[in-house]
Amino acid sequence: MTSSSPPETSSMNEPPQQSIFQRIIREPLLHFLLLASVLFAVQGFIGSDEKELIVVDAQAQKYLFKQEEDLRLRPLTEDDQQRIIETYIEEEILVREAKARGFTDSSRIRALLLQNMRFFIGSDVPEPTEEDLRTHFETNIAEFTSPPSLDLNHVMFNHPERVPDDILQSLNEAEDASELGDLDTRLGYHMRYLDQRRLVGLFGVETAKDLLSIPVGDNTWRGPIEAPDGTLHFLRVANRNLPRTPEFETAKDWISTHWLSSKTRELLDASLDKMRQNYRIEIQPADIKTNG
Repeated sequence: MTSSSPPETSSMNEPPQQSIFQRIIREPLLHFLLLASVLFAVQGFIGSDEKELIVVDAQAQKYLFKQEEDLRLRPLTEDDQQRIIETYIEEEILVREAKARGFTDSSRIRALLLQNMRFFIGSDVPEPTEEDLRTHFETNIAEFTSPPSLDLNHVMFNHPERVPDDILQSLNEAEDASELGDLDTRLGYHMRYLDQRRLVGLFGVETAKDLLSIPVGDNTWRGPIEAPDGTLHFLRVANRNLPRTPEFETAKDWISTHWLSSKTRELLDASLDKMRQNYRIEIQPADIKTNG
């Protein structure tokens, strides 16, 4: 009689069979690889955000806007403000890039850093041909047209206490008013082609506004205008100059300089696009009213 074999049974000491997934997750090597990959990913994420920060704060914006408004003698539009902010960011990037390239050893002034960096970027611009210059002149004719300007007569007194009480009457009645004041070796008696920006730079915002608002035909003397050094100044509009466009031949050097500047600007813009990727820009909100 044939006896059947007893069925196979598992030993009590043998652990139950594990799934492939359970075995895998218990591997120490896998734990190391997973941890390494997480750390690598985190480092990559953080590293990609480790860009140098440029902050355009509200105080800087107000200062820059006020400075430009004084030169233009009008409120700024939103476009004006945006261009000023972009120029500030551009200059900040160039200064930092100049320092990174070692210009700090010989140039510690911001203006010189900017000048060196712009020269460094634009050093490969070739010399223009005659045709290049003529085309540039005709295309940008407005850039070479001077703005309206004033010719002024100017009398200065070194000592305010010596200025006669009736000085304005004396100036208006004098055949040669230059004899009534002291010698001003810096500005002289005749000042020519003073446009709006030069007027603001020389005499300040309020005086520039006053001079520019004088009606045509009014040639009376204005003053006194007190300078920071304590001297007193009197001014008279001698002539009003209309916008002028020079002939190509007489302005050739100017046109060449403008052409080189324009080409340098193109190279600069391309370089700035690349440089900007190394920075994180933060423009803080500023509660500033605009005209636009």
